[in-house]
Amino acid sequence: MAMKGPTGRGMRWGAASSAVVIALSISACSGSAPTAPTAPSASTSPASEVVLDEETRAALTSVLDEGFDASGMPGVAAFVRIGDDVWEAALGVGDLSTGEPFDADAFIRIASNTKTFTATAVLLLVDEGTISLDDPVEQFVPGITNGAEITVRDLLQMSSGIWEFTSDAELMDRWSADLMMPWDAAQTVELLKGKPAQFAPGEKVVYTDSNYVLLGAILENVTGSDAADAINEMVVEPLGLVDTDFPDADESGIPDPHQQGYRPPGEELGDLGQLQPVGEINPEVAWTAGAMTSTLADLVTWADALADGELLSPELQAERLQSRRFDGQTLDFGYGLGVIRINDLVGHDGAIMGYSSVAMRYPQADATFVIIGNASTNSTTPTMDIFLSMIQELYPEQLR
Repeated sequence: MAMKGPTGRGMRWGAASSAVVIALSISACSGSAPTAPTAPSASTSPASEVVLDEETRAALTSVLDEGFDASGMPGVAAFVRIGDDVWEAALGVGDLSTGEPFDADAFIRIASNTKTFTATAVLLLVDEGTISLDDPVEQFVPGITNGAEITVRDLLQMSSGIWEFTSDAELMDRWSADLMMPWDAAQTVELLKGKPAQFAPGEKVVYTDSNYVLLGAILENVTGSDAADAINEMVVEPLGLVDTDFPDADESGIPDPHQQGYRPPGEELGDLGQLQPVGEINPEVAWTAGAMTSTLADLVTWADALADGELLSPELQAERLQSRRFDGQTLDFGYGLGVIRINDLVGHDGAIMGYSSVAMRYPQADATFVIIGNASTNSTTPTMDIFLSMIQELYPEQLR
């Protein structure tokens, strides 16, 4: 679900990287001393001239081959579009027991890519004037530490300072041992109440899944609908994403056909022979921070719509793309209003038991990248490693 912290715990279901390690050293995103907020970033760099000619396709094939071999995943599929030209590839297997080839069209869990859908639904409420980015959390979810000072914007941009529920080692150990652990989102919200803050609201940016659980609670409070219904009706359906779904509380499986997901016995992927199949998962644990399912093709459509602002007003989309650096970073690597920004790259990634995905766009180059794989822990994102290697090959200036 998220970024791997220095202890390997916390910051689950989403953004991670280690390939080019992007010097980004994601570990630096937590546990560092407080720093002054950096100024918001905006896209200014001209894009490199890259075309999907024979040489570029060969380079992408080589990067994918090498990244897949190092990933510890049984299978992977990748999609790159630059302008009107497309490169696609799939490697490995979707099921280790049958040896069936990895199916690029099959369903997967998209983990923290869910956050981009949750954020968009909330921003649609902002666009229509129902709520404001400056509304305090206390107005919607009473009892959160600093709730009167934390704003909707702080939640969206990971700058609230609220306690991270995935840092609860006992809870996460229980869930890891039983992915169908009885739990609901309301219990997560109650767990957050009264917990000490990580830092003062707005002081810095630290990737925290609890922010997006509270955004789900706000969404339900304002719309009067379940978060799943609100996100499906407000975001998924208008874009025609027929293979994308926020599951109801009792939908613990993945639609068919789907890739068999796998997890290692420990915290890191490695030997394929050690991988264990992942079955049903209680969607209420990850909820609005990481419960959705989709396909590679739908993620391509979504990556374009997300970065290009298809559902939002131009003014709010421009605000969404303004990002602040994660705490401790020197590179322009940060978080906007529900999007990861790496210089001019916009999108998100996701990691949850069994599945890894990344969906990113480089608008200035009219380039879209989506990679999915069928093995992960909650704190490893091997598809992001492959994506960063592709960027290093095609647009190295974006990793400087």
